[in-house]
Amino acid sequence: MENLEIILLDFRKEEIETLIHEELKLSTLNIKSSHFYDFNSGKDMEFPQVKNMKEILSPKGTGNIVLEQLQLGITLKNVVIVFSFDEECGDIVFNFPESEIFIGDKKEVKSRFEKLVNYLVKLKMKYNIPKVIIGYEPADDEDTMLIELSDNALNLEKVLEKILD
Repeated sequence: MENLEIILLDFRKEEIETLIHEELKLSTLNIKSSHFYDFNSGKDMEFPQVKNMKEILSPKGTGNIVLEQLQLGITLKNVVIVFSFDEECGDIVFNFPESEIFIGDKKEVKSRFEKLVNYLVKLKMKYNIPKVIIGYEPADDEDTMLIELSDNALNLEKVLEKILD
């Protein structure tokens, strides 16, 4: 079984608190494990100890959270979120088993994939994310990328046909 990835590229750090607490509601979810490194104190931390995500990722920082499940337009189980930031922007990667989308008949798969993409399009617009990539791990590789949401128009039907064939 392979893993799928969703990458939010060049996410602005000043929006991270809103995304984490209001959009993803991470503080209310069942977190299996997490790890962050606080450069200011020189200590390893877990997500519940992080008071301010922007600060923990400053000036540069990384961290990860393993979740039992996450809502991204559809419910995804066994999701790993990796945060990797420089001074201004960073990437947020959601990694999960392909069976969370690609299971069942074509109609079910298409429905789940459409809901996921529609959610990501709204997220992209709301947070002014330059690019969102969905694909097999590593999703940013040309050979494993399934879809790229940029400022160009997207024919979701054509993309789904290509993926489901």
